[in-house]
Amino acid sequence: MLNTVVDRYPFEGGSLVDIDGAHELFERYPEYEAGLRWIREFVTQPDPRLNRPGAVCPRLAPAIRKNLLRLIVIRTARADVDEAWEKAGHLADLFLELFQRPEEFRTGSLLAFFPDIDRDGAAEFIDGGHRRLRMEFVGRGLMLGEFHKLSTVGSVRNADFPVMRSPVPMFAVRALTTHDILFLDQPATPEADRVRYLRHYLEHLGDQLSPDTRAEIERSISSPELVR
Repeated sequence: MLNTVVDRYPFEGGSLVDIDGAHELFERYPEYEAGLRWIREFVTQPDPRLNRPGAVCPRLAPAIRKNLLRLIVIRTARADVDEAWEKAGHLADLFLELFQRPEEFRTGSLLAFFPDIDRDGAAEFIDGGHRRLRMEFVGRGLMLGEFHKLSTVGSVRNADFPVMRSPVPMFAVRALTTHDILFLDQPATPEADRVRYLRHYLEHLGDQLSPDTRAEIERSISSPELVR
């Protein structure tokens, strides 16, 4: 039933599966087994290097518990940034089609795996693709996460903790949350991009913010220095 959706996208037919049925595809897609083991042993667990309580990613455990985690395979020929943009950009459409009900949209997650990409050479495709795609996803109320074996992306509270380092290359898609201001309002982000991120954030989540928080973000947008 799930895979009738895939025909409209440049994804591998027969690869779309929910978390409860993923084990049936482990032989065909060993990346699923490796990725889900990493999620179970690391992502859904606490780690003192985070400098905060709770799991590395608090969002995934509820998605797994409610069977709202989906996995998909994307085949690649060139594994460059252009191909990431051409193919992985459709993950936003797939997510919105899979999770149409409000609760499913808020809780669901979509993981995309790339079996044809060398695990030690995925940085250009994953990191470069993420830089090119992220604004488009945020503009649609979504966050795009980038993961690969040699990632150097650090935790928000500990830049020396490479929290996005996974055994297999993947992208993760989920709904934007109020917590994501920590990722979108970063001093290292170019000013024009930072303003656009904040405007998208207010567009999708402004009604969930307190008046003071909303006013503070609006001041950041209007200030040339973007002082928080």
